[in-house]
Amino acid sequence: MSSATPPGSAAPPDPGTPPASGTASPVAAFAALADETRWAVLQALADAGPGSAAGAGAPGGGADAGTSAAGLTASALADRLPVTRQAIAKHLAVLEAAGLVESRIVGRERRYRALGAELTALGRRLERIGDAWEARLGRIAAIAKELERG
Repeated sequence: MSSATPPGSAAPPDPGTPPASGTASPVAAFAALADETRWAVLQALADAGPGSAAGAGAPGGGADAGTSAAGLTASALADRLPVTRQAIAKHLAVLEAAGLVESRIVGRERRYRALGAELTALGRRLERIGDAWEARLGRIAAIAKELERG
């Protein structure tokens, strides 16, 4: 019996493939962000994002080096962080697999940028959880005050 996918049927999704935009798994995102270096990489990408002056003079030459439209290369990130380019590339692969970063090839370079919509969606999910806990704690505080009054 063959384990190959029959012709004409879709193969099951690869668990390492990032979900479609707007649906990044919070588990994958938090697993990716569990490393301080990946936080720093993501912060550097955000600092070089739209409206940022941080990307304007990025190393690597070229008129668009480090700009938000072009993104940053692993080499440019390594110049900004105390990490080798090879380590940065590995961290970027984890962030990309989690759906927090995207890459594209521009000329001979692979450039990366943070996916603001994914990060915003993740933040909103956290806010909803925080709001629910605040409401619960508020109810507990009200009950405690009632009990205190006797």
